Amino acid sequence: MIGFSPDGRYFAFEQYGVQDGSGFPFSEIFIVDLDANEWVKGSPFREKVEDDGALVSAARARSAKAAQALLTQLKAAEPGEVLASQPITEASPDRRRLTFDPYYISLGKQSANRYTLSLELVPFAAPESCYAEDGKQMGFKLTIADNDQNAAKEAHKDSAIPSSRYCPRDYDIADVIAYRSSSGSERHVALIGVYTPGFEGLNRRLIAVPFTLP
Repeated sequence: MIGFSPDGRYFAFEQYGVQDGSGFPFSEIFIVDLDANEWVKGSPFREKVEDDGALVSAARARSAKAAQALLTQLKAAEPGEVLASQPITEASPDRRRLTFDPYYISLGKQSANRYTLSLELVPFAAPESCYAEDGKQMGFKLTIADNDQNAAKEAHKDSAIPSSRYCPRDYDIADVIAYRSSSGSERHVALIGVYTPGFEGLNRRLIAVPFTLP
């Protein structure tokens, strides 16, 4: 997470690592217009150092430099709060569900509301370029439930799969992030893990999905 704009409209995050196969370090910075649920024009900023001896920090420095002007323009540096997280290495019994409290609750006090974000796979026909043996690629649906009030609503459902996801096979919920502006408005964002075919198995990359609590 890089941060939010002061009014909460824009959210920026970075993903980075080493590509399988090539061994090249990469970094990608995304800036999302949460009102429109789309990338801000000019984003994402993708950098790769085509040297298998290069450090990941070199790719990160390049993407940070490329994105700096737009991040500064949008003032996308205000910290959000991670309400719940599932690292890829966590041995979770169900990576498609994440339960969280909207606020920190001190010891001895009960939460006013507890929420569960859940993900379901939605199959789509795969184009020939996907080379999918079953002829399918996967979209997803998100549901947010207020466990205390027994209320739930659909937070997101794919109507199509954008080409930027490249033939997704599976998804999980990585993080739930909240931002509260000085005016009192709230934003919630889910970072969703997207699993796509890679040179040495499935790659995992992230997308940001805004949602509101029921």
